Amino acid sequence: MISYRRMKLSEIERIAEIDRTETVEKAYRQHGSELELIDVAWDIGHWSTKEQLSEWDKYLQKGSVLWGAFEGDLLVGFCCYRPDIAPGMGLLALMYVSAAHRRLGIGCKLTQMLVEHAKETQISGLYVTAEPTSGTVDFYHNLGFRPTERPLLELLKLEPDDIHMRMEFPSPGNGTQSA
Repeated sequence: MISYRRMKLSEIERIAEIDRTETVEKAYRQHGSELELIDVAWDIGHWSTKEQLSEWDKYLQKGSVLWGAFEGDLLVGFCCYRPDIAPGMGLLALMYVSAAHRRLGIGCKLTQMLVEHAKETQISGLYVTAEPTSGTVDFYHNLGFRPTERPLLELLKLEPDDIHMRMEFPSPGNGTQSA
């Protein structure tokens, strides 16, 4: 049974519990808003918690929110939201699900929690820099993210090989009104 909860930023060190290993045979390259699927042979291994935390420090700033998925007390997935990455835009900064727990809806549930929180902050959309693996990009695409022709320069400099995507939220009042 998987349980979900908001995490304290200080709990980010628990990422060591996540098994991020993966063998990747297909990946994407981005050309504006177009994607090119290419053959690759990547083996993604375990990470160094200390190195990851240092790298992620840019995302874990004041106002960031973490959600975790737990099997018992074991962290099996998490995501991080960073507000105000650009005017009216939030950032789905981090998302990982352990290898044995992928394709069980955990990433979808975590993203849903993040999107609901983001919408409550009255932003107009979310931005994500997705690892170029086909599984990751296809996951975000299925949730409604689309490649952007205008990547945020700050994030493009940090993640030049990632696929830069946006999810736009409908404006309130754009639906049909009842008389």
